[in-house]
Amino acid sequence: MRDWSHLVPGWALFLTFLTFFVGIAVLGALLLHGRARRTFGDEPKWLNFITHTIMISGTFYALLLALTAFSAYGTYTQAGLAVATEAADLSALYRTVSKHPEPARTQLQGLLRAHVDFMVDEAWPAYQRGNSADGELKAENNVHDVLLMFNPKSEKDGQLNSLALSELEKWSEARQLRYTYTTAALPTTLWFALLFGALVVILLSCLIPTRTRRTLIFLVCAVATMVSLLLFVVEGIDEPFRGSMIVSVDPYLKAGHTFN
Repeated sequence: MRDWSHLVPGWALFLTFLTFFVGIAVLGALLLHGRARRTFGDEPKWLNFITHTIMISGTFYALLLALTAFSAYGTYTQAGLAVATEAADLSALYRTVSKHPEPARTQLQGLLRAHVDFMVDEAWPAYQRGNSADGELKAENNVHDVLLMFNPKSEKDGQLNSLALSELEKWSEARQLRYTYTTAALPTTLWFALLFGALVVILLSCLIPTRTRRTLIFLVCAVATMVSLLLFVVEGIDEPFRGSMIVSVDPYLKAGHTFN
């Protein structure tokens, strides 16, 4: 969604959605209840027509909203899995380099510890602001250089270094996959369709010919509340590293604890 949505906490964003759509619902009910009766009252089977129109429009909108929510949740889940995979590969690499002889062992361990601290303290806050994390490749390149420069003194050391290079490649692939999710977001056009569709469904609901305006307000406010809730959920998981429900950094924290 737009950058402004990340400047407020989740509860405030939900109240913004709720206030806006419920306000539209109440205003629409007040303005359209009497006018709809006067305009369409003479139309034969008006109730059937408006009910049919609302059912078709509501069904298409509900389908669009549901598919969008499933898509956003799938991306959110995959992003969390990518973070966990990267942290697991990083831990495996740390265990492997911990078998290297000195001074390579201490040097490699220090690089990996510094990378975990960087991801927790600098990269994650940068992602939340919508920025890239400069220096994310630094640890990978430095570890790669140390492993390439390592001069094994025995066959065992050579096999261990080859295994470390293999673990480094797996970590690099996992890191690149995870990084693709830092910029994942629903297209602006889709958000426009969701918001405009919500307005259409709410305003069509205001044309239901109820006996009293109070009944109509209650019905359209219920519709507006549900729409607000679902849109809030979609917004929260839309951008996995920026929304109000961001992907957790816990896998890195747990990996860092195993390093000590």
